[in-house]
Amino acid sequence: MTLFGPLSKYKRLLNRETAKIMCCYTQNFTYVDSLSKQHNDCNALQTVSEDLSGITPFFPKTFNLAAYVNNSETLKKLVNLNVNLSEIEKKPYVVEKILKLDFEKDMKQHIIFLNDFVGLEEMGNFLTKNPLILCEPINDLQVRVNYLESKGFKYDQVKKVISANPFWLMLSTVRIDRRLGYYQNYLSLCGKEVRYLATKQPKLITYNLHHIRTNMFVIKEEMGFEDSELKNMVLNKPRLLMLNQKSLLQRFNFIHQVMKIPHKTILEQPEILLCRNFKVKQRHLFLNKLGRSQYDPKKENYVPIKALVEKPDTEFCRQFAKCSVNDFNLFLKTL
Repeated sequence: MTLFGPLSKYKRLLNRETAKIMCCYTQNFTYVDSLSKQHNDCNALQTVSEDLSGITPFFPKTFNLAAYVNNSETLKKLVNLNVNLSEIEKKPYVVEKILKLDFEKDMKQHIIFLNDFVGLEEMGNFLTKNPLILCEPINDLQVRVNYLESKGFKYDQVKKVISANPFWLMLSTVRIDRRLGYYQNYLSLCGKEVRYLATKQPKLITYNLHHIRTNMFVIKEEMGFEDSELKNMVLNKPRLLMLNQKSLLQRFNFIHQVMKIPHKTILEQPEILLCRNFKVKQRHLFLNKLGRSQYDPKKENYVPIKALVEKPDTEFCRQFAKCSVNDFNLFLKTL
């Protein structure tokens, strides 16, 4: 009794639970049968008095906006503005938001507003890069433009900032003010210089701040430039702060340590750091083989370091290497 008594008890409980489950299944089958009967009673060809012309087929989630264009006036208008939908559809979360917008209610006023700064000829490219600006409240966009004007930016400068950086107006005035203040304090810029920097390279202001700080550290601590020299280089070529840190340092090391170009010359011609290292290396090695790698302006046969990056191969060979471009091409095959 002590051994088999509990087992018989569990068996009875198991039978009860099985009966409950079977009852639930029976109820579910009854419900499904009733739905099936209701569906069969409906006539698919039954005539109705309502206008059904506005009913469109169901479109499932898709990564191809072309499926919606014929049935969406909003997408048709965007295509007419030369918006590249194939670029937008690469981001599904953007597609989902755009498809919910109505052109007349949600987009028209934005496009009229942006037309004052971008122009219709560039509107398609602008919206392709940042379609989410159509989801921003129009009042917020106006406030951000008013902020720039309050800081002394002229209309042409505001136009350059917005057209060159489609994401500028996505940032609140508080964030933009902090960014401009950061550059002003770190580089010791006056108001005019801040406006000049923001206008010359608008993308710099909204760029990843950690990346900017790292490049500033590289230029000062690893490349050996002073604070005032860093300021001059950034105002001259602000894109230096947007370069890959490893590439920037590699270019400097080759120019300074291999080519023996002093800091002063690099400071005067910082565009040398914007050029890919392989191009500078190829031309320097070629000049070195010819005995013409002379970068001191006080000596004969002076070759400005700009010639290593700006001139096409034919001009470089004719003016500085004093040979034909074929000789240069043959040399490249030996590398």
